[in-house]
Amino acid sequence: MTPIILATLNARYFHTSLGLRYLLANMGELEGDTAIREFIIDARPIDVAEKLLLAQPRIIGLSVYIWNIEQTTQLVALLKQVSPETIIVLGGPEVSFEHDQQPIVAMADYVICGAADLEFAELCRELLAGRPPPRKIINAIPFRLSELKLPYYLYSDEDIKNRLIYVEASRGCPFKCEFCLSALDKSAKPFDQTQFLNEMQLLYERGARHFKFIDRTFNLKIKDSIRIMAFFLA
Repeated sequence: MTPIILATLNARYFHTSLGLRYLLANMGELEGDTAIREFIIDARPIDVAEKLLLAQPRIIGLSVYIWNIEQTTQLVALLKQVSPETIIVLGGPEVSFEHDQQPIVAMADYVICGAADLEFAELCRELLAGRPPPRKIINAIPFRLSELKLPYYLYSDEDIKNRLIYVEASRGCPFKCEFCLSALDKSAKPFDQTQFLNEMQLLYERGARHFKFIDRTFNLKIKDSIRIMAFFLA
């Protein structure tokens, strides 16, 4: 039995979810009671539901993106049909900004809007203690990036050998492009660069060679960008 499962449907097998690994890394005392399960969008929702419920979780957290919302909606419908007592928590950009009329939101128990790195763990603590929040929609409380535990140790040897390793040296974007959800961010914030590069060194020593940066504005501070590139070129 695994009390808490973090899951998502990736577009391809070689993709990995950095977001889920951030959530797991910041579960605190609940980290040992939490597991990540990644699937691909081509998998049958009924098969995914069966594998998730096999662990008899009390809480399932699902990351919802533009490429998986259709399949995740089908998955949530199945999960609530087969195991209505299992608490479904949604997060991700597809449910953070427009949730009033989405069928997937109506079926879920809770939705965390915004960066859920710390909020998800707090919600799980309340739920497991028998103190369910009165509101379905939970707005994540802002935090400093220095408060986060970095998740890169959670990449497995299998991930490093066969999958893309997603990393980020900063979050947010100062620009306001109308076509981009990142325009809703108020600023760009860097992670501590020394700590970040130390984590990259550990991944490299473990054999990682394919790093994919997901920064919205990687070149915002040219000096920092050059330092990162120099690290990888050394």
